Amino acid sequence: MALQDSSNKKSRNRTAAFIMLALFAVMSVFIVMGANWYLQNSRERMMREMGQNLYVQTNNKVALLTVWSGSLVEQIEAFGEQDLLRLFAAEVDNSGLSASVLLHEAQKEDSSPAAPEIFPEAEWDGGTQSHRDPISALGPRLPMMVRQLKDFIEKNAFWAAFLVNADLEIYMSPGTPPVLSAEQRVFLEEAFKTGHPVFMPVRRQNGELVMDMAFPIKAPLYVDATGDKVVSVLLTSYNVLPVVKAITRHSGGKEYSAAILQHFNGELQRIDPSVREGFVKLPGWKLQDGRLPLDMRQEPGPGGADEEVNYTLAQPVPRLPWLVEQGVEAVRIDADYGSLRGNVMLGAGLVIALVGIMLAALWWWLVGRRERAIADQLRQLYTVVNQQKQIMDGVNSALSAGIVLNDLNGVIYYANQSFARMADIDVNVLRGRPHTELGPDLARSLVTHTLAVHQSGGLSSFTEALPVEGHQRYFFTSCTPFRDEAGRMTGVVSVYSDVTDLAMAQQKAQQMVNQTVNAFVRAIETVDSYLRGHSALMAQLAVTLAYCLGRTDQVTLSTLRTAANLSQIGMIQLPKELFTKSGLLTPEERALLQNHVEYAKSALAGIDFGLPVMEAISQMYERMDGSGYPEKLSGDAICENARILAVANTFCALVRSRSYRLAHSVEQAMEILDEQPPKYDMRVVEALRQFLLTEQGKAFLALLESDRSGEPDQEG
Repeated sequence: MALQDSSNKKSRNRTAAFIMLALFAVMSVFIVMGANWYLQNSRERMMREMGQNLYVQTNNKVALLTVWSGSLVEQIEAFGEQDLLRLFAAEVDNSGLSASVLLHEAQKEDSSPAAPEIFPEAEWDGGTQSHRDPISALGPRLPMMVRQLKDFIEKNAFWAAFLVNADLEIYMSPGTPPVLSAEQRVFLEEAFKTGHPVFMPVRRQNGELVMDMAFPIKAPLYVDATGDKVVSVLLTSYNVLPVVKAITRHSGGKEYSAAILQHFNGELQRIDPSVREGFVKLPGWKLQDGRLPLDMRQEPGPGGADEEVNYTLAQPVPRLPWLVEQGVEAVRIDADYGSLRGNVMLGAGLVIALVGIMLAALWWWLVGRRERAIADQLRQLYTVVNQQKQIMDGVNSALSAGIVLNDLNGVIYYANQSFARMADIDVNVLRGRPHTELGPDLARSLVTHTLAVHQSGGLSSFTEALPVEGHQRYFFTSCTPFRDEAGRMTGVVSVYSDVTDLAMAQQKAQQMVNQTVNAFVRAIETVDSYLRGHSALMAQLAVTLAYCLGRTDQVTLSTLRTAANLSQIGMIQLPKELFTKSGLLTPEERALLQNHVEYAKSALAGIDFGLPVMEAISQMYERMDGSGYPEKLSGDAICENARILAVANTFCALVRSRSYRLAHSVEQAMEILDEQPPKYDMRVVEALRQFLLTEQGKAFLALLESDRSGEPDQEG
């Protein structure tokens, strides 16, 4: 009996061993097939991730070039749209003078001590000047226009700038004009015909890379009623070598490269500062819908030979005949895939070995029943881990802040209940979805966070407004990179904290400050009818003069506007008979009147404007020669805001009526401001003079002179 039991046991063991061997063979086949399937999918994924990385890098560079080109175009358009330049170009076009005559006259020194006429005494009649010959009308202004071009070039760091007439000849140049090439003439002719700016291909000049831009100059409306007549072209040249070097430097490792392409004569060229011509032709490269899709392309090598192929793509730059190319060496993909293939094959071998071990263990379990304790322990471990996960999910769901974890492609790994409410999607459905299935605002928010954290590699924070349940809510979002065990960033964790109540409180506080200022202005204007409207006109002129002087920051503009509106608040405490007196003030009355500055400082002492308003108000009655009040300051001791307010206040006061006199003319007012030794900042006075010559200045004078009531005279 014992022998039979032993024989049966051996038979069962052999049968179990045979079954384990068969299972091992079948599973080995499946593992090999799975490894091949994984390798195929991995190569596709590598190509997809590489393409996404190239697109992100390309779009970043396109955005940088778009901002740069937009700033460049704004500078040129601002210069080309000046009424003075447009009128001058129209007169040159109508004069019939040759370019050589104009260039010769422009080189003459302006010996007249007086400034040249800005608007010559000539009447336009059907496009002709009725009583002055062309050279006498234009000659005095030619040196001034040359200086305008020089100032434009130096201020904006341009390579060169010229004015070109309809015969495609340079008639205005800061120096000796170059000879226009045939290609340049073709583009200039296109600018004259279309009336739109034309960007020319990059060319090599004096070792630099230069891009020419042709901007049409149209006649003013009072010369040409249609406003579409192109009377000249502003030809500018800009050195783009620093821009090209900044874009074409390697990024993301030595395998990645970037370049700028230009489309010229039906073929693509790569702008390359390292070659003599400045560009390399790319034969066989064809655009599709204005861009180059991701594909494997051969790179031209020295002597026309083809080097190793690269994966490249290119995206167009708006308004420029450029594309940003991003590429990666094909050998890199092959090397990564080869490394992955070796690892997968090694892993497959290890898995097969592990399967063999597991099957052997299973056979041993069937034989010896020794593995049950291990299985029990694994079940207990799973129970503990699952409980901990449920606890963490409960904590995150109870938080009021929205929490989301997404990978670098925008796929959501995790989101709590608060974020699910923001997205208006069930939290169980939200996980695993791409960001494109969220609302457009929330999707754009996730993309912005991912790009910012991916570029910086560290913490980032944002303040943004997002629609939630049909209402606009304000959020402070803190973003941190999510890294794997190797320290590589695989995703981004974003925490959305609702700060709507705080934002609304800040808006209400700002509204209260504005209402307080308006109440002060109304109280000031009730003191005397001559003060009505003065503060508003003074504020408008002060802000305009600040723009003319290049002071365009919001701190300066807000300070001038607030200080102008509150500058007369001290008048409330003065006796009313000072404002209604018909004769000149006595020294005692003038001393009493000057106390309004101290009254203003006392009235505004308890208000925190967050701006240097008090300094501007207390110094606006000081004068450059020390004759002002209350501190007798002079020169640079007076802040620039106060100097601007002093000119604006005095001018607005002079050209409006007083209780004891009629309004001064503009000429008389300017003579007072030009008084020597100077009491006012001559830079500000000159800015006022130039402003009054513009159409905007004439409109302001019409508004100023429409109401001849004003404030008591305080400019002295």
